[in-house]
Amino acid sequence: MRLAGVAACLPKNVVDTSIAKEHFDEFDVKRIIGNTGVEQKREAEPGIAVSDLCRGAAEPLIEKLGWDRESIDAVILVTTLADHIMPATSHLIQRDLGLSANCLVFDINLACSGFTHGMLVMNALMAGGLIKRGILLCGEMTSGTFRPRLADVRHREDLANAILFGDAGTATALEASGDQVKAVRYGADGSGAHHLIVPGGLGRDFFRAELLERREEKQGDDVVHRRPLDLVMHGPEILTFTMKRVPPLVKGLLEDASWERDEVDVWVPHQANRFMLNFLTRRLKLNADKVLLSIERFGNTASASIPLTMVTTGGDYLTKPTKWGMLGFGVGLSWSGLLIETDEVLALPLIEI
Repeated sequence: MRLAGVAACLPKNVVDTSIAKEHFDEFDVKRIIGNTGVEQKREAEPGIAVSDLCRGAAEPLIEKLGWDRESIDAVILVTTLADHIMPATSHLIQRDLGLSANCLVFDINLACSGFTHGMLVMNALMAGGLIKRGILLCGEMTSGTFRPRLADVRHREDLANAILFGDAGTATALEASGDQVKAVRYGADGSGAHHLIVPGGLGRDFFRAELLERREEKQGDDVVHRRPLDLVMHGPEILTFTMKRVPPLVKGLLEDASWERDEVDVWVPHQANRFMLNFLTRRLKLNADKVLLSIERFGNTASASIPLTMVTTGGDYLTKPTKWGMLGFGVGLSWSGLLIETDEVLALPLIEI
């Protein structure tokens, strides 16, 4: 599999996270911004969905590559918040892009490890000879859904998630030529699913008016008031999970590729939060100059965070032969990674809608 191109599309609406000081204690806001590292992010206006952002990235990427749309035989979308319960949002994007009917099209419900999982799926489909060209779409538009827009936050329980998460859509163009993928690893631990979850809203607890009402619940020694439709994230447990699973992931990848750690030109981890990324960099004994970060400008954009970081901070790495380490970890709980050696990758300037 060859990585041919990558593009990212963001909402035009730039949010400075310091606006939270208007409604919350300044010390609390500064502490959360300091830990997450999120100084700015993008929030889509009402009416914008994940399909709009991913299609906004894919359309110009296909045009710039000069790909015949009939030659694209797979579209995979990774997201946690599809446009509709059914059909799969990838089908709507396939329609709007004017792609062939001879196209393998489906959604994957995943977040933090979504890009790396999606790359593994595409690589397997190409290695098996099933497809020759594919577009991997990764995106989230969660503002005003299971987390509030930052300007609308009034409850302390919502503040950290409102600061941390941003909206984005990405498109990655892949083709079955060359042998760029040198190692893949993955894993899952569903016993930790409750540490990062939106408990209400679908089959287990379907939509109804009560899901919009706040309920009192225990969180450690504290009592919080939260809607069943709100994202629940247990930060300390997620940090422990990351430090347990990601170092062996990296060790295994390097062994499988027969690469030394210093041979990797650049690492692109999921942009979870700055504290976790700094901790992980030290734990893995990585050169911090080789770890790409975009968390301060765009927040945590879940499955979109790795390709978004490549587009916005990849620089010269995208224009020359480069050995990449890509690491996804989080919701599920899940983790995956790949080592890939690229030639020139077409990266479009950041697109805004």
